[in-house]
Amino acid sequence: MNYCFKGALLLAVIAGCLHAQEFDAASIKPSKAAGDRRSLNSDPGRITYTNVTLRDCLMAAYDAKDYQITGPDWMRTDRFDIIATAPGTASPDEMKPMLRKLLAARFQMTLHREKRDLPVYAMVISKAGTKLKETETPGRGNMRINGGGVVFTSITIPELIDNLSRMRFAEMDRPVVDNTGLKGRYDFSVNLFGSQEEMMAALNKGDFGSSIFTLIQEQLGLKLEPQKLPLDMVIVDKAERVPTEN
Repeated sequence: MNYCFKGALLLAVIAGCLHAQEFDAASIKPSKAAGDRRSLNSDPGRITYTNVTLRDCLMAAYDAKDYQITGPDWMRTDRFDIIATAPGTASPDEMKPMLRKLLAARFQMTLHREKRDLPVYAMVISKAGTKLKETETPGRGNMRINGGGVVFTSITIPELIDNLSRMRFAEMDRPVVDNTGLKGRYDFSVNLFGSQEEMMAALNKGDFGSSIFTLIQEQLGLKLEPQKLPLDMVIVDKAERVPTEN
């Protein structure tokens, strides 16, 4: 096989790969849904996002947290409905580069990646050791209220951190990163109040009965340490507020 032919074949393969990383069809329209409730569904070969912001989409496309994305303020407020179909039965992970291309094209967006030192809470194992036990029934993580506490089933540490980030802890004034080194799934409970009624009344006020730092350390054997760490950032340099036509 001569070099010219091999070079042409290589270019053809690269072109094919690049083409495979694009959606066959995609629609992005301003959302007419009321309120801020959103959904991001990803099935083999298809994504269906409803009432989402551009920031939501970037978080999904780049596996990033909210604090890892900077850009225009409207990225938090303007809402869109997105339906996109991929060739074949592409997995959610395979569709992420397709989503990046789609967002860049339709929003005329340019961005770059960089590391920035940010103040964070690093979740680590306390000196006394973790009190977590690996689950005997691994599967999808679940969280439910039981009496005056919360029961976690088959939860990973990143899932625990995500759940904590959704709660209104006044003390949690910076992002939390996982520095525990724990890779399994765990079953555990966090006891907060004497009864469910007492807990719900307090939670509605943002009162958790005790410091989250104390709760995590005493009941889970984990600790939140204030640190400054370099984090991967997605910096949106430019984006049009109105996406181009479908």
